[in-house]
Formats: sequence, structure tokens, C-alpha cells
Amino acid sequence: MTTEPAAGAVLSHHPPRFPALYRLKRWLTLVSLFLCAVALTGEGLLILLGVGGGGAMILLLAFTAALIVPLAIGAVLTPPLQIVEGGLIVQPMFGPARLVPWAAVAGLRPYTLQPVDEPVTRLLLGRANMPRRDGRWVLVRGPLFGGPLPVSFRLAAWLTGLGNTAVFGVSDATHRGYDSLLAALEARIGQQADDAAGQDDPARK
Repeated sequence: MTTEPAAGAVLSHHPPRFPALYRLKRWLTLVSLFLCAVALTGEGLLILLGVGGGGAMILLLAFTAALIVPLAIGAVLTPPLQIVEGGLIVQPMFGPARLVPWAAVAGLRPYTLQPVDEPVTRLLLGRANMPRRDGRWVLVRGPLFGGPLPVSFRLAAWLTGLGNTAVFGVSDATHRGYDSLLAALEARIGQQADDAAGQDDPARK
């Protein structure tokens, strides 16, 4: 995993639970985005040249553009992570790793995009190895541009009603060491809440 400039010692690694499936998903996403880009370019040229029905081509262009949204969300949904002393290092599916300082971690919410427990998955993994399907959204505060995470990390928040914030998911189905990852996140967020309460409490000043 590529990391940003030093943020302290690495405390734990949380790579994909199933690396081969993650690599396959990355390849399929890349190919799909490339095909969408080619299709958008071709459709745009046809519209400019006046080839084909104008209204139909515009609808096709809009449909192709809409396909990019779920692909973009999938590319940032459950990224591999490292916990470091200074925060979280998030490795998007494409592009360099990003450091999220602890001060930018705003909270946790129940993860709402858990995969369905399909019979094929049970057959491949065995019933005893099936994940519990537990997960959290990690909310990251920061400006729309120039924040700890790029704008693409806000798409899932907009579509799931989490507001205008960057988010990514962690779950036992997607990350190794999920229990320790969740414990570290909850501990750090709880500590920040206690510190904020102490600053606001006149009795502690």
C-alpha cells in the first residue's frame, strides 16, 4: 500500500479480506470506466455531428453518464486501510493513498450496503467462515475541495442520506482485522468526544 508522508508509526494493517476478489473488482471497474469514457466520447461526437436522432442520442448520453456514478462509488466504498499514530491511511482503488488525520474523523454510522448472504458465498466460504455482516460508515469532515479525501468519497454520503461529508465503509466482509479496526475507531472517536466535552465544561477549566 502506498502511503502519504510520515504520519507516525504504523499500528495495524487492514487489507481486503479477499485480495483476489478485490483485484478482480478493481480490474472490472477500470475496464467499465474506460468503456463508459469511450462511449461518452463517441456519443458526444455523434450529437455534435448531428448523426442519429438528437433526442435519443442525448438520452443515451445521459444514461451512459449515469452508469459512471455506481462505478465511482464502488471504487471508494471499502478501501484498504492502515491505522497510524496520526490517523488513518486510506488507499483508494485508483490513485495515491490519502492520510485522514484523527481530527478529521467525525463519527461512525451503521453500514447500509452489506452484501446479501448468497448460497454461492456460503458454498465457497463454508457456513462457519461467513462474515457476520457487521460494518460502519466512517464519516470524514473537511472542505469539498482540498480535504483529506477527494470529492468521489462524498458520492456514497449523498446517495445514502449521510449529508455533505466524505465517507467510506469498513466491514467484516471487506476488511481483515475488522474487530480491532472498529475498536480503534470507536476508542479514538470516544476520546475526541471526551476531550471536546472537557473543553466545554467550565468545571474542568
